[in-house]
Amino acid sequence: MTIGEDFKLEGWEPNAGVVASEMAVAGAVIQSRQAFDEADELVAADDFFSVAGMVFAAACKVIAGERPLDPAGVLNELSASGDLEKVGGGAYLATLMEHAAPVASVAWHARKVAGDGRRRRIHLALSRARGVTESQAWDPEADIDLIRKMIDEAAADRNAYQEVELVDAVNELLDELEDPPASVGVVPPYLDLERDAIPAFKPGQLVVVAARPSVGKTLVAADIARTAALRDGKRTVLFTLEMSKKEILGRIFAAEATVLYSKIVDRKVTPEELEKITQASWRVTSSPLIIEDSPHCTVDHVRSRLRTLARTGPIDIVIIDYLQLLEPPAKIEIRQEQVAAQSRALKQMARDFGVPIIVLAQLNRGAAQKADAVPRMSEIRESGAVEQDADIVILLHRPDFYEPECPRAGEVDLIVDKNRAGRRGVVTLAHQLHYSRFADLARPVHY
Repeated sequence: MTIGEDFKLEGWEPNAGVVASEMAVAGAVIQSRQAFDEADELVAADDFFSVAGMVFAAACKVIAGERPLDPAGVLNELSASGDLEKVGGGAYLATLMEHAAPVASVAWHARKVAGDGRRRRIHLALSRARGVTESQAWDPEADIDLIRKMIDEAAADRNAYQEVELVDAVNELLDELEDPPASVGVVPPYLDLERDAIPAFKPGQLVVVAARPSVGKTLVAADIARTAALRDGKRTVLFTLEMSKKEILGRIFAAEATVLYSKIVDRKVTPEELEKITQASWRVTSSPLIIEDSPHCTVDHVRSRLRTLARTGPIDIVIIDYLQLLEPPAKIEIRQEQVAAQSRALKQMARDFGVPIIVLAQLNRGAAQKADAVPRMSEIRESGAVEQDADIVILLHRPDFYEPECPRAGEVDLIVDKNRAGRRGVVTLAHQLHYSRFADLARPVHY
């Protein structure tokens, strides 16, 4: 008799050794709370293939009900749930007790049972993955990510995670307040922004940087990527949907080497400038910077790439340039609903991967048609959901973009219009467009 029906493994069962370990664990836990505690940390009821798992589940319910754990209590629980006959009655419990492992051996047998349960979950995931590939409704981006997710979840060691008790979380927070960690998250590239509003982009946050075209969104993306990866050694993933990888690298080289961006674009650099760019290129290639420039990019593609990259090491920050260029979900036709769905998915992705996601966004034309041209969060194009999902919203405003001879020529305002974890306000920077970068006002820039 088995409880493995959900796995549908016809003609494929654990070997006799695994079944013996299942009986050894179940027989031990129904007689000893110490044995139960040993096993409970390593194995779950659905790791069992034989009906010994139903007995183990009954023991778990006895403990959850704060009742004494003994054979009679487990038998009563099985009887109350209607499972006693399924396991073979009281005679089966007596057989389990005869095969019980000593307390000192319970952990060894429990690991064996958990390992086989993991094997069966992987087998099932692979079977389901095959079914996905055989479907006529095959969607490469979505279905490949679904397959990876199924296999990752099946292969994960579910017992590696231990629930953090409230008292432990309280103590951990107090320890961090008494002895603050060096840095949590990714520090912004601008000192004034870090000091006055955003000390760090934190894991799980969705940060929106919005502006009208040509105001400087991509400069901000490149500045964040460049300083995070090259200065702080953070593993940075930049998805560029509008520009090619070479165009983004050109901007980074101009900023890093202090060489005119126009000369890089025109390929007219001097030997001295080429030497500076070569040195900058060494810093770029030795940094943990990853640039993805697939023009047909979807949220599913982003998630799939992050899942692949996460296998080789943690990701510290993700940047997407920009939201409205992400290809929309095929099943949603209304544009506002498409952008809203993408925004929600990016916020969930930030939480799932434990990284800050910086996404650039366009503002609608109304932002430029006002007398002062100062942007507002409500002017983010095509969706009000973006401002709702975002933890931080930064709007860019360059006064000289609209009035070249204005007194504030050369300045750009970073308007922190929403900040769930800190202060709102305006940070004014200098725009050095010739070097394709922004910089703090009246502060030297060191390289």
